Amino acid sequence: VKEWSGTASAYPRDASLSVLFEEQAQRTPDAVAVEYEDERLTYAELNRRANQLAHHLKGMGVGPEVRVGLCVE
Repeated sequence: VKEWSGTASAYPRDASLSVLFEEQAQRTPDAVAVEYEDERLTYAELNRRANQLAHHLKGMGVGPEVRVGLCVE
């Protein structure tokens, strides 16, 4: 995929994936983040949904280093 996309870049080892995603969502909120068949989510919408899920899990007592299984439909 890396060769096909031509978008290789150095991964900043001091930043977590969540921080990198938040930064991307701030830079390009209206860009398409994920696409499947005829559905698309922008970075802003995906970020909103991810934060909503995070708050829900936190409210259920889930904290750092706790594994959570997800079923995505």
